[in-house]
Amino acid sequence: MKKKMKVTAILPAFNEEKTIANVLTTLINSDLINEIIVVDDASTDNTLRIVQSFDCKKLQIISLEKNVGKSDAVKIATINLETEILFFCDGDLHNFKEKHIKQILVPFKHETIAMSAGIRDYGKVTYFLSKHIFPLITGERALHYSIFRKVRNNPLMKGYGLEVVLNNYCKMNKIPVYKSILKGLRQTNKPIKRKNGFYLLLKQSIEIIKIMLKLKFRNYKNYVR
Repeated sequence: MKKKMKVTAILPAFNEEKTIANVLTTLINSDLINEIIVVDDASTDNTLRIVQSFDCKKLQIISLEKNVGKSDAVKIATINLETEILFFCDGDLHNFKEKHIKQILVPFKHETIAMSAGIRDYGKVTYFLSKHIFPLITGERALHYSIFRKVRNNPLMKGYGLEVVLNNYCKMNKIPVYKSILKGLRQTNKPIKRKNGFYLLLKQSIEIIKIMLKLKFRNYKNYVR
């Protein structure tokens, strides 16, 4: 990746007290990340306190009083930034390493790459579903800030629509996307993470499918403001 490129990591978090410290430590220790913005989405556990315990000049913290969801949290964090590359990752990751950051960012050496997405190493079955049923629905990715600005006002950029809208915009506009498998990286399963996890997982899947259908059959595909 070009040395002069500024990379800003965006980390939305809601009740991630068990994993947020390790994820944040990896981001802080990475020389590839110039700035980190953590958005605490009105967590009810110790997530915010853990984040505030870090003393790092490149760390910024946004604390929301009301839960707004991942997409809106990311949009709040990306208002009027002075950066070139946005790096997104979730706060509930296990075994998140510097090598995963490099995998996602190194492709930006090439002028043609506008977005790089990392697919978590879930195993064969889940990888198949991720690749063919819910393509590139992954929170670990990087893209040019200029691309994000073009789609941030898409009406479907809410709830779980962040990744779907970004993927669709790149596809419809023939923007190159680099894909890689992030070996060893895991995410906490919703059924394990929360008591109503199965319900949330089903709700998320249904919402993603609805957004994908709307993008396919309605005039949201090239929404730019």
